[in-house]
Amino acid sequence: MELRSRAIILRTGNLGEADKLLTLLLPQAGKIKAVARGSRKTKSRFVSLVEPLNLGHFLLKPGKTFYIFIQGELIKSYSGLKRDLEKLAYAQYFCELCEHSLPEGEPAEKIFLLLLAALENLEKDACPARVARCFELNLLEELGLRPALEACSSCGSKEGPFYFDPAGGSLLCTGCPRPHGSFPLSASALAFMRRFLKLGFYKLSVCRLPGRENKEIRQVCSGLFSHALGIDRLKSLDFLQQLAAFSPPK
Repeated sequence: MELRSRAIILRTGNLGEADKLLTLLLPQAGKIKAVARGSRKTKSRFVSLVEPLNLGHFLLKPGKTFYIFIQGELIKSYSGLKRDLEKLAYAQYFCELCEHSLPEGEPAEKIFLLLLAALENLEKDACPARVARCFELNLLEELGLRPALEACSSCGSKEGPFYFDPAGGSLLCTGCPRPHGSFPLSASALAFMRRFLKLGFYKLSVCRLPGRENKEIRQVCSGLFSHALGIDRLKSLDFLQQLAAFSPPK
């Protein structure tokens, strides 16, 4: 059955001498792979169309192993992101997170729209890290991994200070036993997380996210992706670290 759909190209790779293998995210079909035959040839009409981060309308047909890219129309190339090395690295991180956290061939409309919103906000926001933290938390929610941030998961106390347990995905107060791997979470970081989960990207630019809180929220998200999905190292995160955009928790 042919697929006619909007899609975001998450990643591309070389296949054979002249083809590209595309990893795409579609609203209804979810994450799929497709071959763009001859697209590495300089005279191919697909050269500029089948690039990472491109959003387009694509026509795909089933093949023996992968879908076959038939034709497409570019909607947006996110040239603003591609001209800014730091923002490009964050955009690649968003795409890599989606690629590693989603199974193939399952509907992913909400995650498709979330990634689209993240790229749009990243393009115009002066603080890429703020967009990243909001995207991470809302992606976790869509994956069914929303952290429990209302009260201590052991005794129910709503009085801080709190620790966060990434294995349990929840808060623990200082009066309850804490498993190995739990870490302190400040009240301000907790407030930012609740705001990001409640409002998403709505008026995100008014949130002044300090460096300490950014690192704490990053540690929460990193712990959840690691414990729940086994996502520990990503090439895009390594590159961001090299750019000194932010340092992943050790």
